[in-house]
Amino acid sequence: MNPKTIKLQITFEAIKDAIASLELEEKPRLWQLLNEEISQVEAPQFSQHQIQKNNDTFDKPTREILTIAEIRDRYPCEWVLIADPESDDEWNARRGKILAHSPEREEIDKALSAFKHIQSISIEYTGPLPADYVVIS
Repeated sequence: MNPKTIKLQITFEAIKDAIASLELEEKPRLWQLLNEEISQVEAPQFSQHQIQKNNDTFDKPTREILTIAEIRDRYPCEWVLIADPESDDEWNARRGKILAHSPEREEIDKALSAFKHIQSISIEYTGPLPADYVVIS
C-alpha cells in the first residue's frame, strides 16, 4: 500500500445520508460516476483477438461521451451502439458512450446481447439509411 493511501470504513447509512444532503445539480454527476464504475466492472471486456476477428466491430466501452455529430464524424456510414444516450424531446440521440460500431447491422445485434446489463441503449446509423431499411414512426 502506498504510504499516502488511507483506507476508510464508511457505513452504507452514512453514504446514503451524504447522498441525501447533496444539492440537486450534484446528484446527476454522482449518478454518472456510479454508472461509469458499474459499467467498468460489469462490461464484458473483449480480447484483442475478438476485436481483430470482428474487424474492430467491438470496442471496449469508452468513458468518453460523444455528441451525435462527433459519432457521425468518427464512424461514418456505420451502425453504432450507444450507451446511456441523452435524447431530445423526440427521442433522437444527442450524445452517449460508444459500445460497438460496424458497417453491418447484424454485428451490432450480436454486440447488443453482450451489453444486457446496460439499461439505456440506442442504435443509430451514421449515414443515409440503406435502401432495404424502413423507418416506422
